[in-house]
Amino acid sequence: MTTPGSHTSLEYDALHDSLVHAGVVLALPELHGAICGELCAGGTEAALGWLEQAIADDQADDVDPLSLVPVRDSLHELVDASFRELEGDSLSFEPLLPNDDAPLAEQVQALAAWCQGFLAALGESAPEIAADRGKRPRAAAPAAERDSQAEPPDIAEILSDFAEISRAGITDDEAADRDQADFALAELKEYTRVSTQLVFDELRARRSAQSHGVH
Repeated sequence: MTTPGSHTSLEYDALHDSLVHAGVVLALPELHGAICGELCAGGTEAALGWLEQAIADDQADDVDPLSLVPVRDSLHELVDASFRELEGDSLSFEPLLPNDDAPLAEQVQALAAWCQGFLAALGESAPEIAADRGKRPRAAAPAAERDSQAEPPDIAEILSDFAEISRAGITDDEAADRDQADFALAELKEYTRVSTQLVFDELRARRSAQSHGVH
């Protein structure tokens, strides 16, 4: 079921195809993860600035710049929609990922790429926050297995967990037991969704300070 304002599988497929046809090399999940990392660190201005640079850096050399106009417009809309979801109070934010019918390996790879993009962008725009990641002791259990009644993780924990997810893959046993693998993947997706919202909320003061020219 899709919540109001969340991304649909049709939107994912259409935007994915547009990026491929426009010659943009960066994968859509990694791109959306980076957009969200920039939104957390600096808001829409930072995300749009990163996006323009990414398009310029990653497009193929033989691509007609005019062919990038529609996909650029779609990505700008994605930035705005993602910010509205994170800023709103309906908890409708969703990472932009393949739908649940996609092959398991593709879904896992996409979630790993999403987290990698988020970490890279946040590390670039808010290095003082990313640097804190390795200074905190890790929890004994993976994030998805923690007691749901425990205190929510802080940003350092979340970034460490995202680093683990960015290296995720599937074993032969997991591939053989699709039901269990789907359940574990759903938990990781939900953790990523909620944690991104937490990071966004925690960095609200930082974004406000940046918008007022405070460094």
